[in-house]
Amino acid sequence: MDARNLLSIAGVLLVLGGVGYYWGVGPEQVAMPVRPDVRHPDYEVRGIRFTESGKDGLLLRRLDSPGLRHYATPRDEGILDSPVMRLYDQGREVWHIRASHATSLDEGKEVRLEGGVTAERRDPDAVPVRFATPSLTAWPDEERLQSDSGIRLTSTEGSISGRTLKAGMKTGTIEINQNVTGTYAPARR
Repeated sequence: MDARNLLSIAGVLLVLGGVGYYWGVGPEQVAMPVRPDVRHPDYEVRGIRFTESGKDGLLLRRLDSPGLRHYATPRDEGILDSPVMRLYDQGREVWHIRASHATSLDEGKEVRLEGGVTAERRDPDAVPVRFATPSLTAWPDEERLQSDSGIRLTSTEGSISGRTLKAGMKTGTIEINQNVTGTYAPARR
């Protein structure tokens, strides 16, 4: 065996010995504890704009958010930061909904908005309505909203407060129940 091969084999053995010492016998390594209560997203997205159009090409809904974190388990779940939802009818924006964060479940079939939720009806053919609630659940495909955390609705014709809200965006109906108080002062024509 010539000297070069001997030096090469000695070098490889030296490197392997150092690696073995470091990983095996060397300084004791402390494993970071795994906390089962902390979830980590399987992906994150920044700068979201989701739009959906109908068969006629007119806009149905739009969602904007500066960020999304997706968790595959335990339920297919997406956490949206500062979401803004816009719902359209015949290409015109009729509802504008904001929250500090939202949780999208079952591929967006259910959206739970939380933290200073506000919704404004912007349909030019209807009385302007604005409501505020700490939390709101939306079913976009059904165009339905619901809240059980207290609600305050204001319009040009007065204001109403109550404990629960059910709203049908297709039908334009808003139902407020439990501990309802309000004022009604329609504009004179």
